[in-house]
Amino acid sequence: MTLAAYDAVGRVSDEYREVLADVAARRRGATAVLVAELDGEVVGSVTYATSDNEYFDYDPAQGDCGFRMLAVAPEAWGGGAGAALIDACVARARADGCWRMTIQSMEYMTRAHEMYLRRGFRRAAALDASWPSGCAYAFVLDLS
Repeated sequence: MTLAAYDAVGRVSDEYREVLADVAARRRGATAVLVAELDGEVVGSVTYATSDNEYFDYDPAQGDCGFRMLAVAPEAWGGGAGAALIDACVARARADGCWRMTIQSMEYMTRAHEMYLRRGFRRAAALDASWPSGCAYAFVLDLS
């Protein structure tokens, strides 16, 4: 499901495809892997991470939690699964006492960017990164 969602919007390097597909490794290395279900079928997932684990990409001074690999099955786009997964990550971050959520999204994932902005994130261009498949835009959400 994650690979199908990513393939529907852009290009993913072979190395990152392996990371996206290995949900078991993410469950061991991240704070949590959350899923969205519709009629008993998984239609979305996201990896929530705090700054003390391998799935958080930033210096703790730039934020102390984030999420990665947000994916919704293309046939479920527009149904609210992505927003619900983001909201679940934000709720978990607040419960964990986090002060700022920092995330990245590839430049071509414009649909996701719109969703992040609607949920209160703001662009943080100073934290953008360059990857083999393109530029990753950074977004932050102050939780205090």
